[in-house]
Amino acid sequence: MLLSLKIENYALIRSSKISFYDGFTSITGETGAGKSIMLGALALVLGGRADTQVLLDKEKKCVVEAEFSIGKEMKKLFDDNDLDFEQRSIFRREITPSGKSRAFINDTPVQLSVMKSFADYLVDIHSQSSTINLKNHDFQLQIVDSLSENQDILVSFRNLFSQYKQLEKTIADLQQRQSELVKEKSYNEFLFEELESANLLEDEQEEKEKLLELASNAETIKENIVQSLQSFDNEQDNNILGLLNETNYRLGKIASHNKTLAELYNRVESASIELKDIYNELSSFNDGLDFDENQMNELSDRLNLIYNLQKKHGVKTIAQLLEIKIDLQEKLLQSDNIDSQIEEKIAQKQQMIKQLDGLATQLHKQRLQSAETLSKEIKPLLASMAMKEAVLQIEITSEDDFNANGKDKVQFLFNANKTKENHLQELSHVISGGELSRLMLAIKAVVSRKYNVQTLVFDEIDTGISGDIASKAADIMKLISKNHQVIVITHLVQMAAKSDKQYKVYKQVVDNQTESNIKELDMQQRVEELAKMLSGNTITKEALANAKTLLNI
Repeated sequence: MLLSLKIENYALIRSSKISFYDGFTSITGETGAGKSIMLGALALVLGGRADTQVLLDKEKKCVVEAEFSIGKEMKKLFDDNDLDFEQRSIFRREITPSGKSRAFINDTPVQLSVMKSFADYLVDIHSQSSTINLKNHDFQLQIVDSLSENQDILVSFRNLFSQYKQLEKTIADLQQRQSELVKEKSYNEFLFEELESANLLEDEQEEKEKLLELASNAETIKENIVQSLQSFDNEQDNNILGLLNETNYRLGKIASHNKTLAELYNRVESASIELKDIYNELSSFNDGLDFDENQMNELSDRLNLIYNLQKKHGVKTIAQLLEIKIDLQEKLLQSDNIDSQIEEKIAQKQQMIKQLDGLATQLHKQRLQSAETLSKEIKPLLASMAMKEAVLQIEITSEDDFNANGKDKVQFLFNANKTKENHLQELSHVISGGELSRLMLAIKAVVSRKYNVQTLVFDEIDTGISGDIASKAADIMKLISKNHQVIVITHLVQMAAKSDKQYKVYKQVVDNQTESNIKELDMQQRVEELAKMLSGNTITKEALANAKTLLNI
């Protein structure tokens, strides 16, 4: 349960610390005094949204700190988030003037999402808007589910439903892709067959370009080679090989007389061998320079084919063309395989629908039981608040399509008065503000029995209630407080009188600035506060006497 709430520099509160107790606590004060500020601060420390507008002093940070007494059933949640479990745990939220928000649990920094995950186990806050939400079908479903022991089934359904929606998206994407591939298939087949029939080899372009260059200049090359060969070996005595042989012969006769001459002889011998080899290679190269017109045309046609393919596909190499060919082949395979993929996914979807139907059926059965229980148990509570003839019927129908909560649609049908036809209508069409508050309070009394959370906070759930009905509403709140810590922000004197502890929110001016504060009232102060709530600012003897009567003193 909530043990204390410390607030610094939040809204109109400069600094305040409130201790709370088990049982039934009321918070009263004049309209506009700031009763809901405490509620806002508590929501902040449980992970609520924050901005710098909450800072009273824009130059200082806001700090809200709540201390809770926590049961061992929450230890796993601490362990799952790598936090030290302490039965008295402190949750702290800080908002800096720059707008930066920080959250701490037992002085360990945590993500805001972690702090929010603890909130459902610590405090249930019923704001004024929650009563209005009772007219909303989704909120009505939440009420029914809160009575059902179906949370594990609901979690399983939602996880499977999320997978189902993802599978539907996958199927839609595949079908879209299938449509695109069908449109592209004929053209891709043409492109692939064109590249396939070309029989491209990765290195052939460079080879054929060199060969065509050679063939195109064959006549000039041949002429110069022939002249070069004649220089090596002609009928005249001054050819290169003849002169080199003569030199070699002369040096051979004298090489034995001197080491240098011997070396020179060897070098000339080597040069002679090298030149003969050059001569032979030139002769062989010359013999291979015979190109006919057909060869030239074949080379030119082949290269033109390669160039045209490269231009069509916007690439510069055969390697890139071969990559495109592989990509086209994969697209054609996809086109062939996508039908089977879609069939497989649709089969998975059908299997998933069966599973979802099974879980939805379980949820439906449990909701029907909970709806019957809720309708039955709130009847005497409504009767105690002067709604003896009121009837709440909860209609649960299964729709064709799944949603995140199953297949069910929930409607609260209501009639506050006895009629011949006992005609029930949708809640939002027939209920008044005061009746709505009483119905919400009765629902809370029933549903709270299933709550794991220890602390229930109500913000003016008694709006539109007065007189003896207010006293009966306070009795119901007292009943809830037997199993939960109950904190009620109220304007009803009957509600405040039946609370175990009472706090007063008030305004004061400090250094020309209005501030809100809160204090616990002792018995005498409670008498005076109740008397003021009864008679206004001028407290009469009758009001004081009535206040004491209400407090049983």
